Amino acid sequence: MYVFAAVLVLGLVVAKLVDLVGAFVKLPRGVRLILAFVLGVLGTWAADYSLFASWGITFRAIWMGPVATGLMLGGIAAFWHEVLDLVASATRRVHDQATEIETRIPRAA
Repeated sequence: MYVFAAVLVLGLVVAKLVDLVGAFVKLPRGVRLILAFVLGVLGTWAADYSLFASWGITFRAIWMGPVATGLMLGGIAAFWHEVLDLVASATRRVHDQATEIETRIPRAA
């Protein structure tokens, strides 16, 4: 169970890294998704982390575990991206930014 939670958090880290890159460069949605997969694979490859090895699942070749885990992280990052966009959209709807700004402006009597 802890391994699954760690993968969810690592997916969130990958999603935020993609957002960081997106803050400097305008990324289309497809490029953002590919970047999430690439960062996920690079991160698990560099850390030599395999979700499947933690569960005792073996692959034919040793490199397949970190690559498969990285692809999973890319998919989870895409999921996190959609969830966070949904929460941000709901927050903007509940707290309308225009009315919030107007309430902060002092009115002349």
